[in-house]
Order: sequence, then structure tokens, then C-alpha cells
Amino acid sequence: MEKSFDWQVFWSEWRNKPAQSEYDLYFQVAKTVNSKAMDRPLFDAINESIVQILQLRPADTLVELCCGNGLCTYELAKRVERVLAVDFAAHLIADAKKFKSAANIVYTQSDVTVFLDSFLPDLSCGPLKCLMNDSLAYFTPAQLRDIVWKLNRCTRGAFVFLIRGIPNDELKWNYYNTEERRERYRQLVSEADSTNDGMGRWWKPREIIDICNELNLQCQVTN
Repeated sequence: MEKSFDWQVFWSEWRNKPAQSEYDLYFQVAKTVNSKAMDRPLFDAINESIVQILQLRPADTLVELCCGNGLCTYELAKRVERVLAVDFAAHLIADAKKFKSAANIVYTQSDVTVFLDSFLPDLSCGPLKCLMNDSLAYFTPAQLRDIVWKLNRCTRGAFVFLIRGIPNDELKWNYYNTEERRERYRQLVSEADSTNDGMGRWWKPREIIDICNELNLQCQVTN
């Protein structure tokens, strides 16, 4: 079984500085381009794509796993009845509550699997819309299987789960597009450094498809 790295420790330290501005919130969760906050049209387009893929409706409950500081959560909450958002980084949840709170958002500091065990079974709602945004790189296949299995169990199969922003192993050379970058990647691999300079794990699409097939769930992969 693939060894799991303690990402909770990593994220408790990485870019952990008090947020003073909107830019700081973008910086905390790496929503930046060339060290500048992502352009608002691009940020809005990402959120709109989530709305369209999940077909979010005003009566929906959205469950967001690994919500970070609520930067996207706050925008998506405008489109649904309520949002249950969880992240294990204390400083990110604190800033979410401080800067990105809304009456229909409940932020919880917890490990995702603990959250699914203790919180979701008590929900009284229809089919769930679930989101994991830019975070799967910090999980192993065994952990993903556990998450999907628990979602399936908690909702009796009545859920849609969008996982986006996954580093695709089949396309990694588009990212490592210079010899310097490729050499850095080879160095990290030789050192068995699973942090990958904070990027995390490169996933093969087949790994996700196999988990869904094993659990008898439909799966669609889009680059």
C-alpha cells in the first residue's frame, strides 16, 4: 500500500500567515498566477464550471471537502441552499469563518474521513452534491477509495462527486516543460519526496476509474 504523507502538518505550516487582504486569501490556497492573485474573470469561470458540472440548484446541499479558506466556498454558497465545508488546517478554517462566512455556510475543522463518519450520516437532505477542489494530490488511492466508499454509504448512492484540479500523470511533461524543471522532478523522485515541492501526487486517470468500477459507480474523466 502506498505510504501516506502527513499533509496536515505540511498545510499547517505552508503559507501560514494571517490574512489581511483578499490577495492573502488567494495566496494561502495558491490561486495565483506569477505571484499575483488570479484574475477575477478566471476565478469566476472556475466557479461557474463547478456550478455547471454539478448542476447546482437553489435547493441543493453542497458538501465541500478540503475547502481551504473558503475562497470558492463563499461564491458557490450563493447558488445553493446550504454548504457544509470541511478542512483540517486550523488557520484556513479560521480565515474562512472570518472573511468568507455566510448564513448558509457551516465550516468544520476536521479530517475529511472523520467528517464523513461523524457528520454526514446525520444529514436530512436529498441527493448530495460534493466537491473536492485542487486537493486530491494530497491523498493516496487507498484514501480516495475510503472517501468515496463513505460517501456512497452515507448517501446510499445518492450523490454526485466532482473532483477537479487533479495533477494528471499522463500530462505532467506539459508542466515540467524545461530541462531545469524535469531535472528537479527527477531529483524529487530519486529522493522519494512525496511532497513534490508542495504539488503532491500525480494521479493516473486509470486509478480513479478503477476505484469507481470497484464500487460500482459511474465515472467520467475530463482533461
